[in-house]
Amino acid sequence: MVSMTSYIGLNVELPVREYEEESREKTLYIGQSFSDQGSLEEIQETKFPEKYVYEVTFDWWGLELSQYQDEEMYEENKQALHLLCDQMDAYLRPGEYFYLYTCWIGDESNLIEGEISLPLKDWYREGMELREQTLIRFVKNES
Repeated sequence: MVSMTSYIGLNVELPVREYEEESREKTLYIGQSFSDQGSLEEIQETKFPEKYVYEVTFDWWGLELSQYQDEEMYEENKQALHLLCDQMDAYLRPGEYFYLYTCWIGDESNLIEGEISLPLKDWYREGMELREQTLIRFVKNES
């Protein structure tokens, strides 16, 4: 089975959870689930040079917003991205950022198809798309 996953890169170390055999539905998970160390290194070399790189999934799937998702999946991913941004807000200082990149497992070395920079808070716009192979930079603005 082919799976989609997401990666984040930042210059702040995060606590990570160990892989859990039992799936907990509707949970944001930061830590290895589908990837291996080689995948993390590939992402770090080709997508973002930040010191720390983590895999992040929601309900064991990568994070994206797409017109091809049904409404429920789109809303779940939107909420997961808000949750991720809220968590990152606790670790980042004003002016700091983190990157998010989503791809299919095995496609970590594919070229970036788009780049966008968004504020950490209030990033969402109705109907927006944040597709796979897009490098997204979430910046924490001054409070």
